[in-house]
Amino acid sequence: MKLIMAILAFMNWYYFPYESPSAPVEVEGVDVNLKRDELAITFLALSDGEAALIQYATGENILVNTGGKGTMKELERLLALFHVKNISTVILTSNSEMENLEEIIRKYNVGKVLSGKAGETALMEKMIPAGVKVENWKRGDRQKLLPGLTAEVVFDGSEESEGTDISFQFFHHQIFYMSSASHQSEQAFLAEPLRNVNIIKLPAYAAKGSFSDLLIEHMDPQLAIIFKSNSIKPDPDLVEMLHEAWIDVYFTKQHGTVTIKFTQSTYDVITIMGEE
Repeated sequence: MKLIMAILAFMNWYYFPYESPSAPVEVEGVDVNLKRDELAITFLALSDGEAALIQYATGENILVNTGGKGTMKELERLLALFHVKNISTVILTSNSEMENLEEIIRKYNVGKVLSGKAGETALMEKMIPAGVKVENWKRGDRQKLLPGLTAEVVFDGSEESEGTDISFQFFHHQIFYMSSASHQSEQAFLAEPLRNVNIIKLPAYAAKGSFSDLLIEHMDPQLAIIFKSNSIKPDPDLVEMLHEAWIDVYFTKQHGTVTIKFTQSTYDVITIMGEE
């Protein structure tokens, strides 16, 4: 797998050429240079909470979750870095990840919001403009989001430690965006044919008890993403289990923003570091 690295220093973005890492080149933005039948998913490095950007070759953008409290300015700056001016759809997987939803809708001309059980009650308290279509989906629902990209709700719960768990399928790549970490959700995952998962986004910020060795063996992913939380720290034992299973682990706190660029047959990882 090819790994391209960039670094953010102070208020500027820098790209370090592979041949000359000591001579950074300042850039104003990130162009993932998507061609036909290519897709990029970027796990944004916010100081708290989750937000992932899906970009397609036509220029369409989808946002999964909107980050934690006090992160709107960070989110805006990251979206600007990736040249995002409009967002067609916002997907919500947890009632705790919609802190910036109203501002995102207003500033990025969002046309649709998708949510499962976990977000239904919280959405009622939000000021959603009349022109924005709000759709509730449930376990088993499958929707084509973009050419070649489908999303299926594998589990949808409203109890504590549960949310909406979505399998994104892009050609033969499978990205499992997990939000649930309950006994009930684990049993549901073990009952599903999830053996072709390439990438997982771990639930509950990889807290203790959020992901088991049974799930690691069942899914056998190649890469795992762990977002940063101000109140929850990743479980060292879980991280060790992932490493022992030869799974590449990316922390947005440590590695920064992580972009995964997909073609029909391969994917590359691009990381952008933020200096605090």
